[in-house]
Amino acid sequence: MTYEAVTKETRTLVVQAWYRTLEEYPADDRENFFEAGGNSVLLVQLQSELTESLGGVRVPLKDIRRAPTVEGLLKSISELGASPEERVPGRLDLYCLPYAGCSARVFDSWRGWLPESVRLMPLELPGRGSRSAEPAIDSLPLLLQDLSSALGDRDGEFAVFGHCFGALIANELIRFRRSRSLSQPRHLVVSACRAPHLATPEERTHDLPFGELKERLRQQGGTPAELLENDELMELYVPTLRADYSIYDHYRVSDDGPLECPVLALYGEDDAEADRAGMEQWRGYSTGPFAIEPVAGGHFFAQTSEAAVVEKVCRWLGVPR
Repeated sequence: MTYEAVTKETRTLVVQAWYRTLEEYPADDRENFFEAGGNSVLLVQLQSELTESLGGVRVPLKDIRRAPTVEGLLKSISELGASPEERVPGRLDLYCLPYAGCSARVFDSWRGWLPESVRLMPLELPGRGSRSAEPAIDSLPLLLQDLSSALGDRDGEFAVFGHCFGALIANELIRFRRSRSLSQPRHLVVSACRAPHLATPEERTHDLPFGELKERLRQQGGTPAELLENDELMELYVPTLRADYSIYDHYRVSDDGPLECPVLALYGEDDAEADRAGMEQWRGYSTGPFAIEPVAGGHFFAQTSEAAVVEKVCRWLGVPR
């Protein structure tokens, strides 16, 4: 394989691994990892991040140290004789978007339930997790541009899963990419989110006073008690939360025609916020096949019943577990 044959997706994955290690993106493909703040300890972390991102393709430390640039890493990957796509025939990438204010790393525990043919790709938003040093984005168009750039113009098969706020973003992200003639997912899975024309909440959340915002979060569940009880920690968390809820509160459904991909809608049996009736109306948002299935639990069933969720998602994607 030649250096030129390495896919755009692989470059995107290398850049993401670099960011998760140094918490900043490379200035260009020739920036030196060590001059950008790397050291021997971070070198090992970069190797680990690359191995995870590349689906098990392990770049030797000596190769990273010899050519510690994005360009050098891509050459090293090509010299291994196999791209991630070739090492795992038929693999499908599952991009996951979380609920408001949450890091996409909440899906990390899914790795233990997914088969080797599906690679989990938590799609991190600015302001949380590995991107916590970046300011959160409160503009939907800017957020979609950011997330679409993270996906790149990929050439492998992929699916998108979104829970609650993440489901709305997933739907809009696919439409954003379609409007720019970028690659589309094989499937969309929406979870715990009423259909877009019903999704905008009746009560605004993003501009609530601090105390009222905390109480709203407490009532909704899903926010750890140790966070709600620590005002100093909450103050760090609130700007990200307000940014997400600003998008949520001001959301208006897109009027650009239905999607083409199949859609699976999941709802919690005990979820009064996004019940079957509200989830059922996703049926009109794609010309592709549609299915709706219940999951035991309330609004945050994606974490409390994760084995059942993963099983239903895999069955819908047509991959054995």
